[in-house]
Amino acid sequence: MAKENVKNIVIIGGGAAGIFAALRCAEVSKQQGLKTQIQVLEASTRFLTKVRISGGGRCNVTHHIFEPKQFCENYPRGRKELLSPFQVFQAQDTVDWFKKRGVNLKYESDGRMFPTTDRSETIIECFMDEAERHRVQLLTKKEVKGLSRHQNGQISVKVNTDETLLADRVLLATGSKASGYRIAKTVGHSITELAPSLFTFKIKDLILNDLAGTSFSSASLTLNISGKKPFRQKGPLLITHWGLSGPALIKLSAWAAREMMHANYQAKLTVNWLGIDRQARRGWPHPAKSSRRRRAPPSLQLTRRYEGHRPAPTRAAHSGWRAPNRVP
Repeated sequence: MAKENVKNIVIIGGGAAGIFAALRCAEVSKQQGLKTQIQVLEASTRFLTKVRISGGGRCNVTHHIFEPKQFCENYPRGRKELLSPFQVFQAQDTVDWFKKRGVNLKYESDGRMFPTTDRSETIIECFMDEAERHRVQLLTKKEVKGLSRHQNGQISVKVNTDETLLADRVLLATGSKASGYRIAKTVGHSITELAPSLFTFKIKDLILNDLAGTSFSSASLTLNISGKKPFRQKGPLLITHWGLSGPALIKLSAWAAREMMHANYQAKLTVNWLGIDRQARRGWPHPAKSSRRRRAPPSLQLTRRYEGHRPAPTRAAHSGWRAPNRVP
């Protein structure tokens, strides 16, 4: 009796990308009647560690944009390269995939989508249940040291110090780990310029003292780097013990990642805490017949903590704008 032809697929990296890739491989293999053995190799002791903490523990799954070209415009780099795969599987497909497995997603005002449970464990449990159902092998403490090709097209995967796996296909899902780039180079891939991305800003400024934890729901940010066009973002902003964080600022860091690196992380950041323009600010209060004191609309109200702490009124502070800060 002839030996059954089973294709071995090895996925390096047990994060969200690696696990979801394994599940899709299993699903497509079943649809096409292919026999496969799928192994996910994770160097640490746990899978999906970043999923647990993403979105403040709620797991930001995808974005509420279901037109692939428009979706790609939200990527600072690689927009052209991503358009083709997003034509095959895009955000709407992600929403449908989870819904078929009993996980409903919701979207918020900024477009981010979360499980309706607001628990990252909901996503993790879904992934793990699917992996078990498809008999995907999830292997921890498996650090890949290198790859080598054979003339017949198969690939040897060197694991730890004393183990070698033989694969017909290898998928690299190591995120930003340096080892992933090194492995990719060994099999002939070229690597574009690397730069840190999605980071917070360390800022020393008296106005931020004792305000850690204060947040603003719709701040406007403008980042000026010498010799470059300004980078702008608007959205939630958080004052931290070391400076600023929050979705708007982290997005800003992604769009300006390489420019910030080339400028040695020296730039000027302008913050409009309220996210309103000067004309709108001057337009309040409106004339009224009543002499009763009027309360500012929500968009013009600072948090009580910030309002009680801010410096003596100046044009900058009064207008809701923060003078430029240097970002180390």
